[in-house]
Amino acid sequence: MIITAKTRELGTRVSRRIRRNGNVPGVVYGINLENRHIELNKSKLLTAIRKSRRNDRFELEIEGDSTYNVIVKSIQWHPVTEDIVHIDFYQLTEGKPITVDVPIKLTGESKGVKLGGDLYQPRKRITVTALPEAIPNEITVDISDMDIGDVLHIFDLDMPKGVEIKSTKNFTLVAILGKSQEEETEEEAEETEEETTTEEE
Repeated sequence: MIITAKTRELGTRVSRRIRRNGNVPGVVYGINLENRHIELNKSKLLTAIRKSRRNDRFELEIEGDSTYNVIVKSIQWHPVTEDIVHIDFYQLTEGKPITVDVPIKLTGESKGVKLGGDLYQPRKRITVTALPEAIPNEITVDISDMDIGDVLHIFDLDMPKGVEIKSTKNFTLVAILGKSQEEETEEEAEETEEETTTEEE
């Protein structure tokens, strides 16, 4: 998918003017690429983002300049209007791994849930390191055989070739809880969230 942009100047006033004109300020950077400050048409950018999946590749064409093979590294959204306020692109370099967040997609219906257990999923994404050609859009986990009391940890995952989990802690991904276990996991969930934030920083 192709996204077009043009270079821009730096500064808060410039960014405000860009937004008033219906565009979005952004930046593209990479291992061997200094920050290139750009602006993009908001309507076209939103269309491209909505058609894509997380970690999809884009061809970023800067008018009168170069074309870069990129992924979206981060997007800042306005809390009220839900407009894109700023976007960061990362240039992919062949043979050089990149760290990205990948969603966890659960499939199937747990037999433990069918028996009255509750699905507990404290983490809906994981951080991985992958080569550009191996970056996954999502990690699929089949929970059909999980019974009450079963727990799936992050190191239990079978990762695609060229993808490595970027974590030193064996976090809980999914658990099927009985009623007596639910209160016990509330405090654990808070601790996991705090540890996750520290790990990803």
